[in-house]
Amino acid sequence: MLERILLKHLTKKGKIAYFVGLVVSFALVAFYIFGIAGYTSKTGKELFFFSIVVVNLAWAGITYAIWKKEGE
Repeated sequence: MLERILLKHLTKKGKIAYFVGLVVSFALVAFYIFGIAGYTSKTGKELFFFSIVVVNLAWAGITYAIWKKEGE
């Protein structure tokens, strides 16, 4: 749902940056939680999903601030 609202207001470069940034940030969060912090898939599940929501909202705000269409 967030993507539908956001993608209407982003440039083409912004759309690409949004999705690439999400994939990279999700991978970094997963690596940190399950690799460095030492959680397992059972113990770190709630933390992982909460982190994904926070990262998604933060990255959406950053991409909107940088790559919004002109005239908005």
